[in-house]
Amino acid sequence: MRRIISILLIICSFNICVKAQNSEFPRFTFGAEWGYVATVQSGYRCIFFPPEGYRVDVRDNSFGLHSNADMYMHGGINLNENWNISLYIGYAGVSDIHKVIPVSIRTTRFFGRNHLADRWFAFTDLGSGICLKRPVQEILCGKIGGGYRLSLSRDTKLDFILSARMTYTHPQIIYDKMIISHDMVRRNNAYVSAISCGLGLTF
Repeated sequence: MRRIISILLIICSFNICVKAQNSEFPRFTFGAEWGYVATVQSGYRCIFFPPEGYRVDVRDNSFGLHSNADMYMHGGINLNENWNISLYIGYAGVSDIHKVIPVSIRTTRFFGRNHLADRWFAFTDLGSGICLKRPVQEILCGKIGGGYRLSLSRDTKLDFILSARMTYTHPQIIYDKMIISHDMVRRNNAYVSAISCGLGLTF
């Protein structure tokens, strides 16, 4: 049974390679992306116990501009002339709360069937990540956006990107200049909304 499965996997891999070589468009893609991120809204709700022992419940919802940058590497596959699915991993700032390593899956829809022509696109992006502050915490992030792709050659594309994003995280709590330990926190949720613009290069 294992031998049969191995043979089938080899045949499938061979077929994928042949199709990739014979395809009018590249099947596998990789590249990099850079962007400017502007936080425009943030909110949080924290419930914790300081060393004095009493219960503290604080919340806030505010608007204001905070600038960050992000960068990503990505690799994926073109399902056809119009659809791509890729894995993104990178480095990003989340307002003044975290520096994080986000990992996400992006689905992109290209408009127009000629992959050699310049064209518009739209995408959705959903994933998670690890913040670089201690204690290490997980974040959730999502994006929706689009842009315009310049076709520099059959395999090389330059993207101009605009997106809106939402990040859910758990920032470190500082109360009266003291860091509140994790075991004294009962609730710690923060939401950060931002818009971003950037450039992407795909091969």
